Amino acid sequence: MGQVLDRVRQTIQDYHLLVPGDKVVVGVSGGPDSLALLHSLMTLQEEYGYTLQVAHLNHGLRPEAAADAEYVRDLATGWGLPVTVAQRDVLAYRQEHHLSIEAAAREVRYNFFQEVAAAVGATRIAVGHQAEDQAETVLLNLLRGSGLTGLKAMLPRRGRLIRPLLFVTRAEIEAYCRDNGLHPRRDFTNEDPAYRRNKIRHQLLPLLAREYNPAIVATLGRTALILQEDEALLADLAHRALEGIIKRREEEALVLDRQGWQDLAPALQRRVLRLAAATLGRRVSFNQVEKARAVAREGGTLTWPGRLSIRARGAELHLQLPGKSAGKVSFSYQLQVPGLTPLPEVGKAIRAEIAPPPRAFKPGREDEAWLDRAKLKQPLLVRNWLPGDCFRPLGMKGTKKLQDYFIDRHLPAARRPLIPLVISEGRIAWVAGLGLAEDFKVTPATRETLHLKLEPWP
Repeated sequence: MGQVLDRVRQTIQDYHLLVPGDKVVVGVSGGPDSLALLHSLMTLQEEYGYTLQVAHLNHGLRPEAAADAEYVRDLATGWGLPVTVAQRDVLAYRQEHHLSIEAAAREVRYNFFQEVAAAVGATRIAVGHQAEDQAETVLLNLLRGSGLTGLKAMLPRRGRLIRPLLFVTRAEIEAYCRDNGLHPRRDFTNEDPAYRRNKIRHQLLPLLAREYNPAIVATLGRTALILQEDEALLADLAHRALEGIIKRREEEALVLDRQGWQDLAPALQRRVLRLAAATLGRRVSFNQVEKARAVAREGGTLTWPGRLSIRARGAELHLQLPGKSAGKVSFSYQLQVPGLTPLPEVGKAIRAEIAPPPRAFKPGREDEAWLDRAKLKQPLLVRNWLPGDCFRPLGMKGTKKLQDYFIDRHLPAARRPLIPLVISEGRIAWVAGLGLAEDFKVTPATRETLHLKLEPWP
């Protein structure tokens, strides 16, 4: 028991999963993993100062599903925890969205968790993925031919979704349940070899452990961790590279410096093209990117799915969506330091001044920020958000899509293009009015700050 709790505690601390005052929706199916998750979080509740809300979804796919729902409801009630139980028609959702049954169940389940979180004002959603799940995900994505983005598998924290058991093995979870008198429900569809994940779980992983590496689960988990850090680095380099070669940008068009793109390493060429497509709301495959690379090198035109055209001509590389819409908010200004930078498109201005580090920060004042001036590269830019933007929120180890950050902050879609972003050498330093980037925060070593304040204009 102590070993599992120590591992959960260490994961919470290493990845900043929880802070005092958090309200956590815990997804509980009734199986061993989710019971161990709920029990361990309940045990550590006083230590970390968060509150819990149990959530159980009946997928309506098994005869035992109704009994599982009642079991979770009774368990949570007996432990004095609030609980939400609901049922969804996964088969109808699958048919409507043309998904596999596993993908449909997963989407419906996570949509339900998000609904519960919104209803109760939760700041975190905890799920019970553990070490074998991570190993299976690495193998699944490897067999699909995924690059780093897939092979990094599951993150301990992604937005408000957290996985406190990610470094705990299935055997340790089973022992934890026995030691604590927990009696989990069993989902026998987890044994069905018709599902590819079950084949990997019951056939491939045991074979690899038996014939090649007894510590295969830990090895694959360690590989995922290494690749997560590599992916974060490459993603950051790609964002900087893209910002460095953008000549013009609009809501539905992007013009890149063709020679600047050609000067990039092949790995960054691919990432920049994928990122540029994502900026315009499109996802592309490896083969589609390779065709675009050939066009970018040799000249010509290519149309990606979603009618996104790539045209290489002269010194420019154009990415253009059809039917350019009018009336969309778009702005980009050089930040006046010191001074006032009006942003008339959004009725705001940013006042900047050089100042010594503050002795104390006023809580709740997100309309102003202090940045370590030595970490900033002049000139600074103020522009609005475009899909595909990422940054590193204060307190996080890795980068985060700005769109996901907006969702976590419950920011309506219509307001997102109105949020000013302060940019230093292609990197977001401040999401004005919402949050500071970790890379530019003031530390005890800071000698001089850039003090920014968001003000009404005119």
